[in-house]
Parts: sequence; structure tokens; C-alpha cells
Amino acid sequence: SRRLCPKLRAIALSPSRYWRSPVSHTFHGRDVFAPVAAHLSLGVAAEEMGEAIDAVLAFAVPRPRREAPGVLVGHIVHIDRFGNLVTDVTEAEMVTGLVSVEIAGHRIQGLTQTYAQGQGLIALIGSGGRLEIAARDGSAARLLGARPGDTFRLYVRT
Repeated sequence: SRRLCPKLRAIALSPSRYWRSPVSHTFHGRDVFAPVAAHLSLGVAAEEMGEAIDAVLAFAVPRPRREAPGVLVGHIVHIDRFGNLVTDVTEAEMVTGLVSVEIAGHRIQGLTQTYAQGQGLIALIGSGGRLEIAARDGSAARLLGARPGDTFRLYVRT
């Protein structure tokens, strides 16, 4: 669900004099956001960076919930361009060790270290520190018919 966040301020960055030039089409973190952050750290007022945005919306981010001892219900929060399912379960939430993942009628045993290990569907901790469900040499999203918001069960050692 969405809600207005009156305590947050946002600015539409507009004066390009605070940006790196030229600005590429793909690296706004490097070309816009990093230089703006540097100027802010040097004391340039946020108001000089652009026009204030009137309303900021916050979106509820799903959190995994404990269904029973050793059982978490997680959510798919993002599907990357390879069809990997990025979830809301962090590595810290699996501290006792993953036993299996159950999603869309499929069961995945244990974790792999890389996308190239295992066969078929695999589970691993991605570079963002979150549990990902992937398909070796394919799209887990397509194979499972998965979408953001879908749930799955995670079985951990107790």
C-alpha cells in the first residue's frame, strides 16, 4: 500500500552544474547522484540542487514472516533481467542454515554458491545479501510463472 510521507523531503535534481559532464544514459549514480552527494557533503544547500517535490510516496516493503518453528514465508520483491527471483529474505534470517525452499510446487534443496552450480532451480545468496531463486541457464520467473509479491516457504534448521 502507498502512503504519503510528510517527514520526507525530495528534490528533483535540475541544475546540471552540480553533475558530472557528460551525463551517460546508464550511469546516473556516477554522473548525477555521486557529484550531488559530494556537493551536499561540502555544505551546498539541498535547495540549490533543484525544485522540491510536493508529495513523497512510500511503498510498503514486504517482510518475511515466521509461519512455524523453522518455517519462513518470504516474498519475491524483484525479478532481474535474467529472470532471477530476488526475495525479501536476508542471509541473516537464515543464520541456522537453509534446508529447502518450496515455491510454485517445486522444492529446492540447500543453497549453491554460484549461478553455475546445481541443475534446474537453485537457491543462493545474491550480491545484495538476499536469497535469490534462479534457474541454471534459464529464467526462474518464466519457469515458475512468478511475479513480484508471490510468496514461497523457506525451511531452515531450528
